[in-house]
Amino acid sequence: MLDTYLRISFILSMAMAINGIVGLIPLLLLQHFIFKKTLDPTYFNNKYYSNYEISIFDSFPLFLIKTIGYIKAIVFPGTMRRKFKENILNPKERPVIYLLALLTIIILFISGLIIINIGVMSAVLYFTG
Repeated sequence: MLDTYLRISFILSMAMAINGIVGLIPLLLLQHFIFKKTLDPTYFNNKYYSNYEISIFDSFPLFLIKTIGYIKAIVFPGTMRRKFKENILNPKERPVIYLLALLTIIILFISGLIIINIGVMSAVLYFTG
């Protein structure tokens, strides 16, 4: 029974890891270029952010944080009302951007399951000897 669980767990972990690596990174890079044209002129300006924040979040590794913020704001629009006082994007206006953001949230959720599964598998292997 334990051997079967470990085999299934290993196969699922590898499939989810490949999904997270192959699916998430290109998707975030694609969305970075989409968001740079559509959302940056409206929301990422001096009205809402300081010059220091704009310069930091435009550089390579940290633009992913800005992209994740946009994704969260698109899929869960209530999270940005406090800062922007309005919805950041109407899903009916741009369904492709909404679907890309939803797909990214799903891949992030699956990647979180990878971490949980690897932790459980490691604990089982450790305690069974």
